Amino acid sequence: MINDFFVKESCNFSEANTKQIEMKLKDVPALKIAILDLPTKEKDKLLLRLINKDETLVEHLHFQLLEDESDLQNRVKIIYEKIDLQFKKSNHLINQINIIRSHRQLLLTLKTLSGIVNYHVQITKDKVSEFELRKYILQESFTRYSYLFNKYTTGENAEKLFKYQAGRLKLIQSIFDKFHEDLKYDYENEIQQLNDFLKETPLKNSRIE
Repeated sequence: MINDFFVKESCNFSEANTKQIEMKLKDVPALKIAILDLPTKEKDKLLLRLINKDETLVEHLHFQLLEDESDLQNRVKIIYEKIDLQFKKSNHLINQINIIRSHRQLLLTLKTLSGIVNYHVQITKDKVSEFELRKYILQESFTRYSYLFNKYTTGENAEKLFKYQAGRLKLIQSIFDKFHEDLKYDYENEIQQLNDFLKETPLKNSRIE
């Protein structure tokens, strides 16, 4: 019984510690007030220490505070190069000989590329370059591997790829919808070319309007 008591108390203590670890600042208004009341020098030191623990935040602040339009263009250029390189690396695994494997491999490649763009968006918060990069990935996947999007194609891997691409198209549609009409006009020809391809594929219902 005594052992059971200590085991139970130990569990309770662990649960209490867990709750302390998960404490959120918004749940403790008094702590927020106390932090805001700290001397400026102490607050600055604390802020820098916290920022330094988050590499993504450090890079975002570097972009926001120290970089300009030319730096953004350079970042975008580097990502285009990464996209082309990733397609090149995957090219020998994607072919018409093994369509089933090719659907799976292209999906893996697209997810890798999406991760690269996701990080760019985290850092820059720039919607135009996000749209252009995501559009480019779609265009390249359709141009390089059009045979994988034949409207008569079936199979589990094919369905997964089509579903993923439909989601990507929906995402760039949501970004495109928020653009000014003048900016939309600049992309009119590219969007039309994309839609012309899509209407002959299983993705015909995902065309960009």
